[in-house]
Amino acid sequence: MKMKTALRHIDRYRRKKMAIFDPVLYKALSYDTYHQDTLIPVEQVQRILIVRNNKRIGNMFFLLPFVKQIRTAYPHAHITLLLSQSWQGQIFDGVGVDDIRYSNFSFGKAAAFFSEIKQLKKTVFDLIVAPYSSVEDSLISAMLAGKNKVSVAHAKRNSAFTHVFEKNTAETHSALHQLFLIEALTQQPLVYANHEMIFTEEELALGVKEKQVLCDNEFKVIAFFRGARGAKKLTDDKWRSILDTIQGLSPLPIRWIEILSPDIQQPLMPNGLTYQNSNMRRLGCFIKNVTAFISCDTGPLHLADAAGAKCIGLFTHTCPKKYGVLGEASINIDDVGSLEKRGELQQLFNESHIEIYRHDHR
Repeated sequence: MKMKTALRHIDRYRRKKMAIFDPVLYKALSYDTYHQDTLIPVEQVQRILIVRNNKRIGNMFFLLPFVKQIRTAYPHAHITLLLSQSWQGQIFDGVGVDDIRYSNFSFGKAAAFFSEIKQLKKTVFDLIVAPYSSVEDSLISAMLAGKNKVSVAHAKRNSAFTHVFEKNTAETHSALHQLFLIEALTQQPLVYANHEMIFTEEELALGVKEKQVLCDNEFKVIAFFRGARGAKKLTDDKWRSILDTIQGLSPLPIRWIEILSPDIQQPLMPNGLTYQNSNMRRLGCFIKNVTAFISCDTGPLHLADAAGAKCIGLFTHTCPKKYGVLGEASINIDDVGSLEKRGELQQLFNESHIEIYRHDHR
């Protein structure tokens, strides 16, 4: 077991055992000077803080619809987004956030965390909203100055907020199931906000160029990423079998491009095409321009989905109804052994065949 996975298990155990102390901690640290019992009308809300203290890349992409919906619901408010680490901010470029701050919440960066909290406490927010009500989000929300502090109801964390709402939605996906909070706050129906990142024209053009450098438009191009955490990771032999099966479904030859990372530096195919970029936005713009992208339940899969790519998500251990890809043309597969039976795959390749034909005959 890798060290990161082991530490994650230890932290999960710690949280479970210490949960009984949560209400006492929130009460002790609560900054309640400005609390108001009634919800401030939407048109009077001037400053909003969205709190999401989480280090997982997938959870950052899942936050996009909520942030976009808050922007739509409060068009004139100044919106601050509080994240965990500085690398996360780039995901929210162009979505209507006015300021992004970073908590650095960890034992190793305690000084930086308390310094950031001290700065944030200088602002009295009309609305502090923690859409996912984690322990860290609840703790931070309790410590800051806010008139309305809002989250989803949770017996052990309600004391951190002025208003909590019971879930009244049938939605199960992690990117969408907390949107009901905005309806509860505004008493207005939601205006659809999608899950995708916003790219500049320059970023999009660079993505097209980088893809064309590797492979021109005469070929069907599919990118794939083998990395995954723990039991979700597939063997190299399984990956070869998956790629062979998909090639068998395609009416045209496929050019494969493997996405490499610091953890995966040796390609599956000797002398095969590869691409690597530590800049998430550039990586997203590159993947956006291939025929499809295949990955297990990993951050790169949700990056590709948020970039607007056609994704084939392979889910071996987690539920695609909760963590699956959301793109209309994307496919969630929870039985890797049934690839050849999936009609959606055949349709995807047939549509791509038409697109290539049209391009070549313009």
